[in-house]
Amino acid sequence: MPVSIGGVASGMDTDAIITKLMEVEARPIKKLQYEIAESNDRKKALGFLNDSLKALSDSARDLYGFRASYDEKKAVSSNPSVLEVTASKLADPGVRKVEVVKLASNHKIATDQIEEDSKLKTGKIVLKVNGEEHTIKFKGGKITSLKDRIDEVAGESVSTSVIRIGGDKFVLSIESKVQGEKGKIGVEGDLGFLREIGLASGEKITDQKTAGLIFDRRYFSPYAGSVAGEGQDGSLAVSEDGKSVTIDGMLWQEYALPVQADVKKDTVLEFDFKRPVEEKKDEPVPSRVIMGPDERIVVKGIELKGYNVSRIREEEKKPPEKEYDSAAGVGVVYTDEAGVRNEKRYIIDEKAEGRQQMPIGADFEGRKISRVFFYSNKGKSVFSNAAISTPVKDDKSYEIKNQIAPAEDAVVKLDGIEIKRDRNSDLNDIIKGVTMNLRQASERPVDVKIEADAEKSIDKIKKFVEAYNKYIDLNRQLVKTEEVSKPGESKSQGNSERGIFSSDMSVIRIESTVKRIVNGAYPNSADRQIKILPQIGVSTGKVNAAWETIKTGKLVVDEAELKKVIVENPEGVKLFFGSDTDADTRIDSGMAYALEEMLKAYVGFGRNVISSKIDLENENIRISNDRIARHEDHLKKHEAKLRAKFGAMERAISGANSQKNWMNQQMGNSGGNSK
Repeated sequence: MPVSIGGVASGMDTDAIITKLMEVEARPIKKLQYEIAESNDRKKALGFLNDSLKALSDSARDLYGFRASYDEKKAVSSNPSVLEVTASKLADPGVRKVEVVKLASNHKIATDQIEEDSKLKTGKIVLKVNGEEHTIKFKGGKITSLKDRIDEVAGESVSTSVIRIGGDKFVLSIESKVQGEKGKIGVEGDLGFLREIGLASGEKITDQKTAGLIFDRRYFSPYAGSVAGEGQDGSLAVSEDGKSVTIDGMLWQEYALPVQADVKKDTVLEFDFKRPVEEKKDEPVPSRVIMGPDERIVVKGIELKGYNVSRIREEEKKPPEKEYDSAAGVGVVYTDEAGVRNEKRYIIDEKAEGRQQMPIGADFEGRKISRVFFYSNKGKSVFSNAAISTPVKDDKSYEIKNQIAPAEDAVVKLDGIEIKRDRNSDLNDIIKGVTMNLRQASERPVDVKIEADAEKSIDKIKKFVEAYNKYIDLNRQLVKTEEVSKPGESKSQGNSERGIFSSDMSVIRIESTVKRIVNGAYPNSADRQIKILPQIGVSTGKVNAAWETIKTGKLVVDEAELKKVIVENPEGVKLFFGSDTDADTRIDSGMAYALEEMLKAYVGFGRNVISSKIDLENENIRISNDRIARHEDHLKKHEAKLRAKFGAMERAISGANSQKNWMNQQMGNSGGNSK
C-alpha cells in the first residue's frame, strides 16, 4: 500500500486540516453519546424509584389482610428449661399453671449379652411400630451383621446400636423413632431365634380369662376322697357375699362347681389365704389350796405373824398332737368318662399369706374339673376371692425380655387436670392458641402467662414509615427544580441543580398522590373508630414542631402511643389499614389497601408506568446507538473523500511545479546556447 505524505507539494499540513474537518463532522456522535448517558442516568434513577415504591407497596401490604394481625398474643413460660410456649392470636389472655409430670419416651429394647465373634443362627424377626410391619430375614452372622440388616429393613421406624458391656460382650439395642405408647415395639418371628439372642422370653399374655368362684353353703359337701385325716370336728362358714370360706379346726370340704371349668396348660386356681392368730386361753383355776405353817416377819422392829399359802395345780393330761403333712390346702377333682374320680391336692405352707396360685393346668390340661376342695387340719384357715384363671396368649407376638425404656405417653397437668399426649413437642391442643414443647419433668407447676403482643405490629408499622420516608427523600432529589436568586439568572448562577425528573409530571404526581392517601381519612366500623394516621401515634410531627420539620412531609412514630393503641384497640387499628365495607369478605378500603392499589400502576406485575419508562429509555439508547453506527460509517467515507480530494490537489500542484521547473530549465538552457 502506497504511503502518502500530505502537504509535500502544497506545503500545507493536510492531515491536520482533515482531522479538524472530521472533528466537526463527528459532533452529532458526541451529542448522541451525551443523550445515551442521560438515558442511562434516567434508567438508574428509575430503578431507584422502582425499588423505593416497591418497598413502600410491600410494607403497606403487610399492614392489612391475613399478613397483619393486631390482636397477636405472646406466651411466656416462668421456666423455659421445663416448658417452652408460643401463642397465636387465638389464645385467651391470662395465667395458666402447667406441671410436666412425665415426658413421652421412646420404647427401647435390647438383646442378651452376645460375644463379639459369636456366629448367630439364621432366623426371622418381625418388628411392628406404629402400624408399620418390618420383616427382617437374617441369614446368620455376627451381632453387627444383625444390626446392619435391621437398619436396612426397619431403619425408618427404629434406630439400633451395638454397645460394649465389657470385655468381648456386646448387646444390640433397638429404639423406636416414634414417641409415646403408639411407638411401642412389637416383636414377632421365630421364637427359638428370638429366645437365643434374648430379644423375647416367650408368648405374650394379652388378656386373662378368669372365672370367679362365688360360694354357696348348699353346694358344700364332705370330702369324698381318700386322703383326708381322721377325727374331723371343725366347722365351715361362708361369708354373706359368697367370696370367703373359713374353716375352723380340722375339716375337709369339697365344693361342686355350678359349671365345669375347662383347663388349659397355663390355667391356675388362685385365691387369697390367711390363718388368723388364735387367742390365748385363760389359765385354769388351781384344783386345791393348802395352808402352810405360820411365819414370823420382823419389819423395823415390829414382829408380824403370817402364814404361807401354797397353790397346787394339777397337771392336765393333754392328748398327743396328730402329725399332718400340712396345716391347710386345696385340691381339684376330675371325673373321667368311666366315672373314675381323679384328684390333685395342693399343700399350702402354714406361714403362707396373701395371693396363692396353684398350677392345675400342669395336671389337668384339656380336662374339665367339676369340684374343688378346701381343707384345714388344725387352727383356722380363710380362703377368699377364689378364681380359675387362664392367661390368653398371642402365639405371634412375644414378651420382650430386656426392656431398657418403656413406651410411655407424656403426662401434664393443666390447672390440676391430668392430660396425656403421645409426644413432647408441638402440643397445640392443650391450651387454646398455645403451642407447648416439653423439655423436662418438673416438681412444681410452671406459670404460662398469655398477653397481647404488639411488637410485631409495631415493627411492621415502623417498617412502613421507614419506606415512606426513604421514598420522600428520593423523590425530592429526583424532581427538585432549579433555584435562582432573581429572575433571569442562569443555572450556573443558582445555588442548586435540577432533578433528573424535574419536568416529568408522571413522576411528580406520584408524591402528591402518595401523601394524599397516607394522610387521608377512612371509614371505620370498630366500636372505637380510628380514621386518620395521627390517632395511632404516627404523624408528620408533634404539636408545636418546627415548620422546617413538618413541611418535608416525613412521618414520625410515637412508639409508646402506638403500642398503647394497638393493645387497647386492635380492631380499630386493623380496620384503619384495611376493611371490608360491603360485606363481601374482601377488603376494599383502608389506608394501606388504598396505597397498595394506587402503587400497582407504577410497580405492579407486568407492564407499569416505571417499567414503561425504562423501556422507553432503552429504546432511546438503541436508536442513538444505531444513529452513531450509521454516522461512524459516514465518517469513514467522508474521511476517504477528503483524503482523495486533498490527494488530487497535491498531485495537481506537484504536476504544475514539475512543468514550471521544466520550463525554467528550458529557458535557462536556451540562453546559454545563444552566447
